[in-house]
Amino acid sequence: MKHTTDPSHPNVPSTLKHYGIRPIKMRGQHFLINDAISHRIVNAASLSKDSVVLEIGAGSGALTRFLTAAAGHVIAIEIDNKLVHLLNCEYESCENLTIVNQNVLDLDMTALAATHQTEMFTVVSNLPYNITGPVLDLFITHRKVIKQAIIMVQNEVGTRLVATPGTKAYGILSIVMPYYFQIESLFRVAGGNFIPRPEVESVVLRLTPLAEPPVVLKDPSGLFRFVKDTFQQRRKMLHHAVNRHAPGAVEQIARQTGIDLRRRGETLTLAEFAELANAIYDVQ
Repeated sequence: MKHTTDPSHPNVPSTLKHYGIRPIKMRGQHFLINDAISHRIVNAASLSKDSVVLEIGAGSGALTRFLTAAAGHVIAIEIDNKLVHLLNCEYESCENLTIVNQNVLDLDMTALAATHQTEMFTVVSNLPYNITGPVLDLFITHRKVIKQAIIMVQNEVGTRLVATPGTKAYGILSIVMPYYFQIESLFRVAGGNFIPRPEVESVVLRLTPLAEPPVVLKDPSGLFRFVKDTFQQRRKMLHHAVNRHAPGAVEQIARQTGIDLRRRGETLTLAEFAELANAIYDVQ
């Protein structure tokens, strides 16, 4: 069952069985088995023969075979040795595919871009649930070499990324990621499209790095520390967090910003958080 750039339909469960592969729970492995979903994800990336794709967690190649048909070059990252063997065997004749056996969390995306002589990657991934947070941090660090990222994540995470103030899902991710990326929720994917079937639904998102942040910050790291502190005690009023970061300056900051510090952090927009963080910076 060798594949070239022709995305012919494989029997994914039997392919995994053939190579003696069982999903590893600790790695959050859920293999996509629906070609229609794979095709839809790849279409969302709007690839061309000039595109260089970074695929995170290539797995059994459910996305890889569509990506190699659409893009100029695909760099597929996979940590699992058995899956790397599967990919090497199934795609040995695919000339526009590079398979990298590595933990993506150890990956220097900026250095990889330089190695492959590309300014920007299009990232495409069915992200393992258990590394979603660290991978998002990786995107922030290397955002300058990311053109866009089409990623499938647990629906709960996707909901938090696009949540608005005052909603239950609104939290740290809802503030931090929109500072760096425009985030679009594209479509949901039911658990029946995977083996083994996850207990939750997934969602496909598009992340596009922003040319400029949506707010002006005097100290971005200060904002994120303040936001984290606020949401760790989300039922408390804002003045508690403000006082921890700027002792004795609560009233001054309330007057300067015009923000009622009896509110809870979950009601603040990114712009309001930025106002408070800048005011705190001024008195520190």
